[in-house]
Amino acid sequence: MVIEATGLRKVFGEAVAVDDVSFALEEGESLAIVGESGSGKTTVARMLVGLETPSGGTITVCGRERTARKPSGAERRRRAREIQIVFQDPYSSLDKRQRVGDVVETSLALHFDRTPAERHRRMLDLLDSVGLAERHAAMLPRQLSGGQRQRVAIARALAVEPRVLVLDEAVAALDVSIQAQILNLLADIRERGGSSYVFISHDLAVVHQISDRAVVMRNGRVVEQGPTPALLAAPQQEYTRQLRAAVPRPGWKPTRRPA
Repeated sequence: MVIEATGLRKVFGEAVAVDDVSFALEEGESLAIVGESGSGKTTVARMLVGLETPSGGTITVCGRERTARKPSGAERRRRAREIQIVFQDPYSSLDKRQRVGDVVETSLALHFDRTPAERHRRMLDLLDSVGLAERHAAMLPRQLSGGQRQRVAIARALAVEPRVLVLDEAVAALDVSIQAQILNLLADIRERGGSSYVFISHDLAVVHQISDRAVVMRNGRVVEQGPTPALLAAPQQEYTRQLRAAVPRPGWKPTRRPA
């Protein structure tokens, strides 16, 4: 397992955002955490990458338990090599004054001992891997489309060569055609490099396309979990059936994918 979460709990003041959430992620697997706004799924994602500290429970990433103690600089860099996150809004997560090539090269310089020429070549390779051309390296984020900015955010995360990539509603702000491009890109990257994904989403059509297994959350707790095709084709819980019925895409119907 690359991630094991056991009994996760997160409390903000008197509000319980996450309560007794457990799941595991296998090497090379794509796991979706599904739920409507306020279900606790993003809080789980933030705990996985260390942006929030659990109030209870344990998180083990790549065989090492993440403790509440403040990690050293070296420990933070090691953890970054294990797990990275891509947020819903790439524009707010990118430095608006930094050109695309510099965005990616900054991550490379922080984590690898490479010459400037080696970093530049690797940056161009990463941009190419997410479908961006060499000319994009000289652009600022405001000169890119939303889909292109999301590709830059993915390239920056991949620069660290993480074992796990967490995608927090990473295609929610994109139109359907660009969503499809990004989802196909992520599938190709996983097939080529064996990366593992945790995909946070409220959209079951997206979840059906991208994930092997799904965890359904409501009000901070797990409602049900299992293989995505079976779970969406024949959900056991009424809440999951309601989520499935709410998918706004005409003609969309979940099916059991071939094994």
